Amino acid sequence: MDGSQPPMLPVNAQRRCPICGKPNWCLLAPDGKTAICPRTAEGAIKRAGDAGWFHIVDPDRVIPLLAPAFKPQNTVKVDFQRLSDIRRERAEPRLHDLARNLGVSVDALRRLKVGYNDFDKTYTFPERDGQGKIIGILLRYRSGPKKRIRGSKSGLSYADAWDNGSGPVLLVEGPSDTAALMTLGCNAIGRPSNRGGYAHLADLLSGFPNDRNIIVLGDSDCKLDGFWPGKEGAIQTASEVSKRLERTVYWALPPDGVKDARAWLNEHGGDNPTSMRDCFMEGLRLQEITPPPVIRSFVPFQEPISLGTYRQEMLKRRLLSLDRPGIYLDRSMTGSGKSAIDYRVVLNLFGRTEEVA
Repeated sequence: MDGSQPPMLPVNAQRRCPICGKPNWCLLAPDGKTAICPRTAEGAIKRAGDAGWFHIVDPDRVIPLLAPAFKPQNTVKVDFQRLSDIRRERAEPRLHDLARNLGVSVDALRRLKVGYNDFDKTYTFPERDGQGKIIGILLRYRSGPKKRIRGSKSGLSYADAWDNGSGPVLLVEGPSDTAALMTLGCNAIGRPSNRGGYAHLADLLSGFPNDRNIIVLGDSDCKLDGFWPGKEGAIQTASEVSKRLERTVYWALPPDGVKDARAWLNEHGGDNPTSMRDCFMEGLRLQEITPPPVIRSFVPFQEPISLGTYRQEMLKRRLLSLDRPGIYLDRSMTGSGKSAIDYRVVLNLFGRTEEVA
């Protein structure tokens, strides 16, 4: 072979030898036009030493080396915290328009750190993990559709001071319903969808007092075929959060047959929404989800002892077991001296004793 040719490459299961069809031992040129096969001499051009026979591959059987998969070089990570802050600075003139459109208070939108992008005319809703870090940004177009910025992870929508220190917390779908409940004066956290965000919710609520209820609020969006994503998602979320927190969690649907919390606010909130908070809460029909039983194995605590003392105890128990029918089980770890103790037991039987080291 000409030394200027590129080196032959080993065949594999995806690029088999075109001469014998096997996935091993043979060599194949990167362009697939020549091969060295140790199994087949017939049709070879010449012998290639101990490697086998050199073949020119039939053009119909050429297997070219696939080009490596393209990997984008752009590894720059989006600083969602900074991006959210920039969008908030430009949001103030637009928040009043969004508040009127959604039927929620401007203060609720401010507390959720809603921003605005003049370039594509979108409102931005930051999503957080259970520790408060912004991990993604949800875009809401003025025409209604929503999508996340590239690189975003779905998270929760909540204010810095989401807990006023009293009453239950309601887990609703999305930032709009979160803003609606905040307008009513409720403690609210927005889930990223009807199902999801379980780990973030468990993290955020890990210290929530046991004497205050956690309520998952689903949407009344039953379909004609009986599929009910809002209700089923609420039950699933309540079950997951209950299991992770090991406490009772409740689920409910909005009162008065409305679709969601924002629809109830727009229909019943009036000019003083906070005065309607109790009315909203009393209309909820809470369904209880209890956590599954947890079985734990506890190892009794024992003060550490020296190896010498342990061996003395081992020898004592071995001697006590002599002439007593039954099974003797010793689970001492390697190096604890089981063999040495056996030897000393034998010596003891013959009336000889040695100190146990």
